[in-house]
Amino acid sequence: MLVRYCMSAILALGVVGSVHSICAEDAAPAAPGTAPAAAPVVAADPKAEWDGLVKDMETFKETMTAMNLRYSKGTAAEKTKLVKEANELVRTFETKTHPRMRVLAPQVYKLDPENSVAAQLMLESLHDKNQFAELIKVSDSVLKKEPKAQLAANFNGAGKFAEHDFEGAVKVLQAAEADGILIPALGGRFLTEAEQYIEFWKTEQAIRAKEDAATGDEQLPIVKLSTTKGDIEILMLENEAPNTVANFISLVEKKFYDGIKFHRVIPVFMAQGGDPNSRDNPALAGQGGPGYSIACECYQENARRHFAGSLSMAHAGKDSGGSQFFLTHLPTSNLNPAPDKLEGAVHTVFGRTIKGLDVIRALEVDDVIKSAVVVRKRNHEYTPKTLPDKK
Repeated sequence: MLVRYCMSAILALGVVGSVHSICAEDAAPAAPGTAPAAAPVVAADPKAEWDGLVKDMETFKETMTAMNLRYSKGTAAEKTKLVKEANELVRTFETKTHPRMRVLAPQVYKLDPENSVAAQLMLESLHDKNQFAELIKVSDSVLKKEPKAQLAANFNGAGKFAEHDFEGAVKVLQAAEADGILIPALGGRFLTEAEQYIEFWKTEQAIRAKEDAATGDEQLPIVKLSTTKGDIEILMLENEAPNTVANFISLVEKKFYDGIKFHRVIPVFMAQGGDPNSRDNPALAGQGGPGYSIACECYQENARRHFAGSLSMAHAGKDSGGSQFFLTHLPTSNLNPAPDKLEGAVHTVFGRTIKGLDVIRALEVDDVIKSAVVVRKRNHEYTPKTLPDKK
């Protein structure tokens, strides 16, 4: 028997462990929450349509269970045929039934807050849209009724991690691990990070308290990005990344960023912009810069780490950054400096969001920076030290 769980739809409906996939061994498992989007059509009678879809779901689960049993006893030829049939069933479920259930889930949940399936499907959508505070609220509601609801526990831990409640995330995810309901690709990916970030966050909070208490010319610069989704205000971390900040401020003052788009957005990760090609030559978006590079500032001991709302330098390898940057949706430890990291695998954090984290989390590909302005800066010139362009 192939012991591989059956796609994101099965994970989403909280039946992991009851149904195994007989999909081809070389097929990569889909991550939770990656089902194709369906058109947000408002149902005339959402409850009736929902009940029909639930019946389809139950039929799907029963069929997959029966096929899995046949697979375990079948000949090589029969197994090949069953794999083909199973993949087709999964494809139909993931492209029709499951997406439509996700669309209807908020309507059904509003009508019936006790509907756990609707609640759990809502969690997928909230997670994919970076709506972490609401994700925590809904998953808390589910867990009060069903303390071992698998998807709710995993999403609850993920949401708490994203909202900097690292101790809360560890508690929820450790309990899920003990109960055997931790999903490696979801809550599992945040457990070790949350444990590490407890101390990281204490250090960061102490630094932020000093920054917020600064007066006069000790105050850090602030840059405001006005985007099609709203305004974002960023405190520039000049103390730890002076040259990167000088570069960014100099570009802002030259109106370099005005009209540039966010050309790359990955939900539950980050939004990337700063390439003039996204405005002037969209076919080459992601490959452009200011015509020079700057050195990374992420290797010194005082380098800042990535939290939710961090402004960080994008690059194509060590000392190859220029104008492209990204804004994080949540803490991203894989981009932090560490002794075992290869050069070029880490990034310079040079700002932290003080207003508009919700805007960052709402950004989509092709959203535009309508204007970028320096709200405040220290009393000196901001002229970066540059290197020949590596691009």
